[in-house]
Amino acid sequence: MDLLQSINRLCARLAPGGWHSLLLSHGLDILAVPLDAELIKPLTIDRSLRGFEDFASAGIRAIEAAQPARSLLYHALASPGVTHDDAGQPLQLFPTPGEIEAVLDYVYGVSPPTLESLQQQAQGRPLAVAVFASQYRNAADTVHGQHADLCFSRTGIARVGTAPCQYDAQLRSFLPFVEHDPYGIRIMPVRYSAYIAMQHRGDAARFGPMDFQTGDAELDFWVPLHKLFNGRQCLAGMDLTMDLENHQVNEKLRHIHLRHSATGWQEPQISQPPFVIRDDLAHWATLDDLGPGLLLPQVKAKLVEEATYQGQRLSFIMPANTGGMVHGRHTLDEEGRFEDLNDLEGVAERVKQGGYLALHYHDGTADGWVRAHCQPLDNLLPSVAAYSVIGAPDFFALCSQRQLIRWAREEPALPNPNIWHARLEALSNVRYCANLNLQDQPFSAEDRGVTAIVALPYDTQSTSLPAKSVAPIARPSPLPDAAAGIFGPGWEVGWVRQRGEDGSWLNMLSGYQMASPFTEDVRICAALGSYWPGVAPDSARTFEPRSSLHSIIPLTDAEIGQGDAPAWDHQQGPQLVEHDGRMLVRYHAYEYSDYTQVALDGRFSLHLTGRVTPQEYQERVLSMHRVYNVLGAGSDHGQRNTWPLLAFRRVQRPDPELDTAQQEAGLILDGWVHRYQVYKRGASWTPDSDFKLRYVAIERQVSLLVGAGAILIKEESAAWQVALEAL
Repeated sequence: MDLLQSINRLCARLAPGGWHSLLLSHGLDILAVPLDAELIKPLTIDRSLRGFEDFASAGIRAIEAAQPARSLLYHALASPGVTHDDAGQPLQLFPTPGEIEAVLDYVYGVSPPTLESLQQQAQGRPLAVAVFASQYRNAADTVHGQHADLCFSRTGIARVGTAPCQYDAQLRSFLPFVEHDPYGIRIMPVRYSAYIAMQHRGDAARFGPMDFQTGDAELDFWVPLHKLFNGRQCLAGMDLTMDLENHQVNEKLRHIHLRHSATGWQEPQISQPPFVIRDDLAHWATLDDLGPGLLLPQVKAKLVEEATYQGQRLSFIMPANTGGMVHGRHTLDEEGRFEDLNDLEGVAERVKQGGYLALHYHDGTADGWVRAHCQPLDNLLPSVAAYSVIGAPDFFALCSQRQLIRWAREEPALPNPNIWHARLEALSNVRYCANLNLQDQPFSAEDRGVTAIVALPYDTQSTSLPAKSVAPIARPSPLPDAAAGIFGPGWEVGWVRQRGEDGSWLNMLSGYQMASPFTEDVRICAALGSYWPGVAPDSARTFEPRSSLHSIIPLTDAEIGQGDAPAWDHQQGPQLVEHDGRMLVRYHAYEYSDYTQVALDGRFSLHLTGRVTPQEYQERVLSMHRVYNVLGAGSDHGQRNTWPLLAFRRVQRPDPELDTAQQEAGLILDGWVHRYQVYKRGASWTPDSDFKLRYVAIERQVSLLVGAGAILIKEESAAWQVALEAL
């Protein structure tokens, strides 16, 4: 079937679902015969219609050759903002991912260029067949921020899960939720496509990269020019045969034994499965509805599985001082019987000392590459691969790292954007080379723009208008601006320093630098107040106060399992208890938490956290920050630690307590309202009855109702009053 036939079938299918009348409002008749002439005629675009506010102002046709952002039909089908017809009624049908890809192919195939014309467009710069992950986005999240557009990166982030992927056609996105199963987590795929691309120094005025940095003008980036697909309609005078090859590897177990000696394992065994896993990590989708180039992580029964070697449980001698990066809480005694160290007192010190026989576990995370093979272009142009990452689940799937960073920098109520325990960073802003130790690795040490996000080259004289008034649409993203930068080490991917061929040190991304299994990263990161990635669960209040840690992004009582809903991490939060005639806070000690066991039991959940929108996330961060200020803790980490968070929820009106508080304080809180309960902590101790518990004395209790414009505060039995917030 040629491209026009595909478009005819698509238009005929969608027309009765509201699309015919919607597009007629712009002068486009998708049932016209012949359709090809209709698709290229000038239109009068009505940008007042919902979803078209950020359509490029230079766009005047349904299909503009090689210009997806100026092609009305592509925008209408690909934009998550287009959900209603011209009368404001919900559309009844939506395109499949495969149909959207077919329209994108038609945009590039309606007037096929020659290879020579693309070389002229590149003005002598090197050309290659390069692979990109991509996503069509609304204006606020594009490289230039002027209108809806495609965003490209040579790094794609897929995510592991326990259920097959599911596409939300209205949102134009895959989602990780499993209906009726709060513990189900769907895999999150990535779409890869091959483009003829040019190599170009960073240029903020033409293509980016996004969030242009000092030094980008001296770095080379690959910039897409023309999408490649099968057949004669892609490049004039050529019949293309396209194929994408992928290689993924999980070698975290191998690197444990390379980093630590006397573990009982060495070469050649540690270069074999399960120390190195290359199979059953990911595969290409085969359903036509999903379209070509969709890489799917392998669905696993559990996020973490026990490792076996030659049919036996894989055990090793636990090394000392792993820094929590290796799970070693499950042992085998001399008789080969399983023992859980979590049931023994002093488990943290025993794990730190090592020297015992522990069991290995592995997960489905990986890194690797995706490379295109395209005849006859393979004989004419070099091939440039994409860096492929299969990361951990995203427990805040609708929130992105870049959005959080931009908000923290621009929020006037935050005197310093670095309110986290570590500096926020998005992976898209990291300028490291990809893993150079991959099998048949296709990367180079000089290629430091692999995680950057770029746009198609755009006209610097464009009349497109800023679309800041168009609210971003919350949905997951497979691009690295939704992923964490590399802190200690990160969330999706880590980094190592390695000697280059010339003897100099270079920074390199790598999957094997992450904890094994990834649940060890999750445990540490969450307990440190979402320390590493920023956009992560914060379990600082779930466990007893430690060091100077404090909550940054408070989780609601429901999200930590204080109601009927399952806790995101299957841990029990703080509880008020009476002991010896006084009220105390009882905690289950952090030392005895085991997130790898949670994964083995299938008890992780993003059922609630995964639905938190960026705006709600930001409201929580800001209100928690304001609470500390009211309590006199300011930005002092030590002072904040003296005020542990006991309870937190979003108030749903009508609420009797809120009504009473407003009446007593003489002030109405408009908009959203958060309720906090905090306490000034006193001494803490471990009860003789249970070494897994921690008791903390209460010196004072304070309740707060936080609104966008004011805070009401109440101490013990006193009346509610308006809190004084520091300027």
